Amino acid sequence: MTEISTKTMPTPYVTPNTSSLAMTGQYPPQTFRGLKDCDHAVMTLWERLRQRDANQFLSFKHVSEKSFRALAENRGQLHATIRMTYFPDIETLIIKVVTVPHEKAHRSFTDQAVVSLATMGVDLDERELTGAAIYTAPSRSQKEGDSTYKNGLLRPRDTDWPHWVIESGVLESLPRLRQDVNWWIGYSGGKVLLALIFKVSREAKTLTIEEYFPRPRSGPSTRAQAAAGGPSFVPQLISITVVNMRNNTPHYPGALSGPGVQQDSW
Repeated sequence: MTEISTKTMPTPYVTPNTSSLAMTGQYPPQTFRGLKDCDHAVMTLWERLRQRDANQFLSFKHVSEKSFRALAENRGQLHATIRMTYFPDIETLIIKVVTVPHEKAHRSFTDQAVVSLATMGVDLDERELTGAAIYTAPSRSQKEGDSTYKNGLLRPRDTDWPHWVIESGVLESLPRLRQDVNWWIGYSGGKVLLALIFKVSREAKTLTIEEYFPRPRSGPSTRAQAAAGGPSFVPQLISITVVNMRNNTPHYPGALSGPGVQQDSW
């Protein structure tokens, strides 16, 4: 496990509300009872996902920082691949159970993007893969994405935020995936310049890609903004692309050509 952390410090911008990001109201978390119980929950969901598309996320409460570190260090004992998001201030852990279609979706895109960038003459250190590294926000909330990249010339430090990220999942996971985007853009203060959601539908054989840029939240200045000295940053939906996976070789944003691709700009 690679962990990339930013220093815990006040930010010159307003960060998102933790409970909103964790969606504790919509998805009440279950009590965390240790590694064995967590593995059972993960495997139960993984078996369900093998049979049909379903919400890929599990939510646990009463997860101390010590318990989170122990789980992160012993995640190899879990019988499925996971991604984690942790909120220490409310002791809540969100686990996404990874599936094969979910992995194929973002890996196919990143492989194609890397080839395209190399063909354009972009050097390796300008398209540095940071993978599913764990990032720690100034609030100490921790998260790992499905794929993260940065320009290592512009952001050479391990503590630097990625330039762009991918979060992938099935339709039933979409509300959580959108909150993942809120986490990246909100906690980075707009330093994550591009966030992509890959929404896979096995039944319809489609891949829907939502593209987000950061923007300062519009409207009157709040007391929190005044105290922080700057605005909050929220995702702005730029485009939605639908890829028909029934075609032989799908094309993705940046190489949008050929049949089976429909794109709407917003």
